[in-house]
Amino acid sequence: MIRTLLLLALAAPAVAQDRPQALTALLDYHRAACTARGGTLTVSEDAVTQAFLLGPEDPALVLDSRRLSCSAALAMFCADTIGCEIKVFQHGAQHSLVVQEWSLVPDDDRHLLKVTIAGELINRPDPGVFRMTWSPATNALVTMPGE
Repeated sequence: MIRTLLLLALAAPAVAQDRPQALTALLDYHRAACTARGGTLTVSEDAVTQAFLLGPEDPALVLDSRRLSCSAALAMFCADTIGCEIKVFQHGAQHSLVVQEWSLVPDDDRHLLKVTIAGELINRPDPGVFRMTWSPATNALVTMPGE
């Protein structure tokens, strides 16, 4: 019995204790907001993605609100043409962006965060595409030079 439990624990995906307190608190907040509307929050398995913005020895986590759903408020986390919030957690800090799309792009031994931001949010007629990384100096996301 103990051996079975140990094997199940080793095979399980990362659990809440592997997540920063701020991420856990945010998910709790979203759960409470959904419950207040009479719904149930569903967090898909791919809602939290590991990103190596500073390299493999220093992973960040990205929460994609597109992967959250509230049964009572289908558009709770996204706006029709504007996009959905992503939140990056790194070194105890967090940075939010509202994006139409995002992906992680390999760059040597790290990732760059590639985002598409609605033109309405950046005072442009068309969406903007930006490559970003984490700056240890500012403890925040920064746009790569030339963007």
